Amino acid sequence: MNILGAVINIWQRNGFDWYRNSHCPFIAIFCAFFICSGTQLEAQQVGIVSGRVVDEGGNPLQYVNVFFTDGIEGAMTDENGRFVIETLRFGERTLRVSHIGYEQKDIEVIVSVARLVDLTIQMEESLIEMETITISASSFTMADEEGQTLTSMDVVTTAGASADIFRAIQTLPGVTQVDEGAGMFVRGGDVSETVILLDQATLSHPYRYESDTGGYFGMISPFLLSGTYFSSGAFSAKYGNALSGVLAMESLGMPDARALQVSMGLAALSLGADVPVMPNKLGLRFSGNYSNTRPLFWVNGGLDRFEELPVSGDGNLSVIYRYSPQGKLKLSNYFNQDDIGVGYQSPEFEGTFVSGTDNLLSNMQWQHVSSRDFLLKSSLSRNLFHQELEVGSLALNISDKFLKWRTDIVYPATDRLKINSGFEADRLATNISGSVPEDENDLSPDGPVRTLTTDYSTHHAGLYLESEVNITPRLFTIGGLRVDYLDGSNDLTVDPRISLGYRVTDTQIIKLATGLYHQYPKAQFRDAEYGNPDLEPLYAGHYVAGYELKSELTNFKMELYYKDYSNLPLEVPEDSVINYSSDGYGYAYGADVFLKGNLPFIGGWISYSYLISEREELDHLRLVPTDYDIRHNYTAALKTRIGMSNSLSLTYRYTSGKPYTPALEKWNAARLPPIQRLDMSWSHFRPFGDGSFIVFYGAVSNLLDRQNIYGYLYSSNYRERTVLRSTFGRSYYFGLTAVIM
Repeated sequence: MNILGAVINIWQRNGFDWYRNSHCPFIAIFCAFFICSGTQLEAQQVGIVSGRVVDEGGNPLQYVNVFFTDGIEGAMTDENGRFVIETLRFGERTLRVSHIGYEQKDIEVIVSVARLVDLTIQMEESLIEMETITISASSFTMADEEGQTLTSMDVVTTAGASADIFRAIQTLPGVTQVDEGAGMFVRGGDVSETVILLDQATLSHPYRYESDTGGYFGMISPFLLSGTYFSSGAFSAKYGNALSGVLAMESLGMPDARALQVSMGLAALSLGADVPVMPNKLGLRFSGNYSNTRPLFWVNGGLDRFEELPVSGDGNLSVIYRYSPQGKLKLSNYFNQDDIGVGYQSPEFEGTFVSGTDNLLSNMQWQHVSSRDFLLKSSLSRNLFHQELEVGSLALNISDKFLKWRTDIVYPATDRLKINSGFEADRLATNISGSVPEDENDLSPDGPVRTLTTDYSTHHAGLYLESEVNITPRLFTIGGLRVDYLDGSNDLTVDPRISLGYRVTDTQIIKLATGLYHQYPKAQFRDAEYGNPDLEPLYAGHYVAGYELKSELTNFKMELYYKDYSNLPLEVPEDSVINYSSDGYGYAYGADVFLKGNLPFIGGWISYSYLISEREELDHLRLVPTDYDIRHNYTAALKTRIGMSNSLSLTYRYTSGKPYTPALEKWNAARLPPIQRLDMSWSHFRPFGDGSFIVFYGAVSNLLDRQNIYGYLYSSNYRERTVLRSTFGRSYYFGLTAVIM
């Protein structure tokens, strides 16, 4: 086996399995920071807008959507037509009231800490033409737009998600959870096949405690975001260089009011502030977080398993300047750092896994609306990543530098036609150095090793053009073309994409979408010595058919999809002059079902996915199930409020067993037992002083104390194996967050 293949297999089978071998509540390590951050939103809800919605006869209307157009706060009316919305964003704001069969209403309200706004809103029956369709296949949004299914509040209140966007998205259909991390494996694709964007910048390393299956949590907190778009397939031409999915996030803009947030939990401290320096002209947001897990493991057990307890810290600073009513500049910096040293054990080696990571994203974004309604958004960003890891004879030093410039232009040509276009240019420089064992299953320090040195850089440019057209009041289409070019190998790809939406009734839509997608191989695979610089761009074709039923009470989605893969990197015989060819191929198909309800006393969603995913790729020299071919995924996330002060959330997950390799060359020929898990979280909201609040919270992970099996480590002859069980049994976390006005 070539050196690169050995590194990949060691990293997949050993390098990031240390956390499973520790048999300790590792995921709960970071609940401190994320629950701590997660409860900040609830604590910040210091302004209250309430009211009653009635029809023209004065009768109460149930299940009416009432929400602010400039944020994520909203509510649905109960059986008496009443609603209550709590928010921290003050000043003059627009409250939108919508209900199927009635005219939409926008109401200007003044929100403040000291005054309760109470409204009586009368709705009029709709006599106008049906609204235009603005829907795309396989998409979920966290923003104020058609198709809304998941909000930032959903992220916060989902038990087991630890207020992490990636973990919350894992509860949606089409996303497979292969381990206890946050990696997003979308519709039969590897975690590297989903592109992550923030304010147009690409997060080349979007995870904390990064591993080959992603990491344990996302780098960006949901409370830094104003909107999030996630697509599990057949996305439009503006999103390129991704075979499977896209997650595009927008950060918060100008702060509305001054606020200070302080949080402390079992293993973390955090401090944050919103500062409007010049109202509606200049403002800044910043936060810092520090996590030390010693108290957490003292409560839940596991201190003896670490040589160096997990420690992490992060910070972010955003400065927003509005130079005119039409334009603004935003300068943002995000940084996180983590270290860990934990015991590692396999059939042939026992030692310590040590890892340290630094990750920095800097981005400057410019937005401007011209006099002719052109919207220009441009971003210049830099992502710096460095990681050092060591276990036995495996010692690697990994560095990435990613520079990017992107510009998007949106032009609403007519009421029925919108034109989107844009371009991007980026440069990637990757350096990997260190030593790897010759036998991927033998990490003993005295075993034979090889040196590894990869120094790779490349430039990429891409552009796209697409149109959104309402052909009729019932028929909508998005069609586009994307072109990308990579220097060095002179690869040019052309990807046409199209989607159609047809509104059958006021509440039902049928969707069809297809397109071509390309992604460049990782830098390691194109290394001249250890890979093959002539590898072709990876290819996937997407085919999606879907149905959606959307009412004020529920949102139901069902989709069928098929994906075919080609040009995947495949190992070649050792006597060949190259290490990899582009002869790999595969396919994935399945069905996704999603149901979200929002009753007055209980809400949440249920999702189910069926997946078949097979590939001939890397060292799998024939068509076999992929490592993430998990046939059945079921999630139920339920939430309820107890009065105005308490909230309770339960999340249950069931996944059928994933494949594993039980013997030499019997690639993924067996399957692990199914995995089940139940998580619970609770929070209590209490005001104090003049406009200040405090939130107490608690969480129980793995409530039923199940010891799930996530894999095995084998000896070189496959005669001995170590079971990789769930990283933690039942574990507890608690803390508080205060907001001082």
